Amino acid sequence: MKKMRAAALAAFFCLIGSVVAGAERPPFSVVDHPSQDGRCVDDTGKGDLDRSEPACLAQIPDLAQRQASGLHLTFRNGHKRVYRNQDAKCASDEAKGCVKYQLTGYFPGDDLILIERGHWEGVDWLLVRADSGDQIGIVAPPHYSPEKHWLVSAASSLGPSGPPDGIDIVAAKHDRALKDWHYRTPDDGKWGYEFERWDSEGQIVLSAKPVGDAAPRPVTILRKKNEWLFKEPR
Repeated sequence: MKKMRAAALAAFFCLIGSVVAGAERPPFSVVDHPSQDGRCVDDTGKGDLDRSEPACLAQIPDLAQRQASGLHLTFRNGHKRVYRNQDAKCASDEAKGCVKYQLTGYFPGDDLILIERGHWEGVDWLLVRADSGDQIGIVAPPHYSPEKHWLVSAASSLGPSGPPDGIDIVAAKHDRALKDWHYRTPDDGKWGYEFERWDSEGQIVLSAKPVGDAAPRPVTILRKKNEWLFKEPR
């Protein structure tokens, strides 16, 4: 059973939501359990794709401004960056290279900015550190660990279409002693993964979703000796 998080660009930019083969997701969602962490003040949405850029712009005007097709960020260190929508490419017949950016979240305790990056084939996200501008690609809006030391995201599309899927575990605060961990599902992978819950600060439970009609099964990622340990189901 192949899954795609989106079949058309309009599904992301018009917030129609995603339809997944063989499974129904909550409205405006690319995963079964959309994260509410980092949702901006006065954002009343619940899914992944209905996060409100106007609410985020109103919350962090010192960091982010929208100027037509450009999302302008000014970091704490004084550096600036523009994430500019490729409107001409998105309007073309092929739409190759089409990308649009939306400010969709802010984590005030850790000064992290969440940006949605929409492509013709699908969508992914960037976590950007407001102090330095360092950015990390992730597959879905992330979930905080119980003590808010970590953020995890997971998405389970299978096959070569669209942005990569997999698992991302990112330290909430920049700390050289804490290593981020990333897994990308191969195009011929037999399993896709989605977040279920944190059982503790060092234990994550995922739902492993197989190709075909077999039932999903739980799998665990454990943190031992400062490393995240993960094994695919057999």
